[in-house]
Amino acid sequence: SSGINAECPLRPGANAPVMGYDDEFVTDGMKHFDVIMLGVNMKGWHLTAFELLERLSHVYHMSEIWAFAGKKYKKVAKRVEVDSELCDCVRDIDSNGLSKYLQLTAFQIRYPGITSGNTTVTDAYLGGFLDYHISYGLEERPKNIVKSLMSFDFSGTDEELIEDVVNNLVDEAGFEAEEHDIYEEMKHSREHWEWCKEELKGLLTPQLVYDTALFMHCQLNVQKQF
Repeated sequence: SSGINAECPLRPGANAPVMGYDDEFVTDGMKHFDVIMLGVNMKGWHLTAFELLERLSHVYHMSEIWAFAGKKYKKVAKRVEVDSELCDCVRDIDSNGLSKYLQLTAFQIRYPGITSGNTTVTDAYLGGFLDYHISYGLEERPKNIVKSLMSFDFSGTDEELIEDVVNNLVDEAGFEAEEHDIYEEMKHSREHWEWCKEELKGLLTPQLVYDTALFMHCQLNVQKQF
């Protein structure tokens, strides 16, 4: 679901709103654009700190990942048995950490920069207000919070969890909050996109594609072993 907010967080049993693709559109591009525009003014919809173009680029980039993973999926399906120990490990999302990482990511989407250690941002969240435009960096998930994350309890309301997240899940990625000047950014949009494009392509690593394909294979075909 794209609606991840304090009322509908990513937790078991959460009933977040779901908006699917319009089947009357033929191209993926129009389907993606439609989904973004339908929720553009909806509270908690998609990446809350992203502007419209950033939200669109995120959706298109995810589509690119799925396309690459789809090709790899066919090879994985031939080599990995669904009832293998590897698939058992992949499906055990509580033990392998995936469930925790998804909950953390959902929290970071709702409160960008909350794990940064930047007190300008975190103090504002503790006070309930933030007046900055913040986008996620494209670096990989920092490794230094793995132990703390695996033992972190995400049960409870956002209001109850914010202080614990700020104090116990600080990552090593660093963070800078800057005031957002959309007109200044428009002057350099071409140059910025060239940089952003290379960063996005750099994320499409063979490991990411393989892991995505493997997860889809093990999860989607689980019923076949019964």
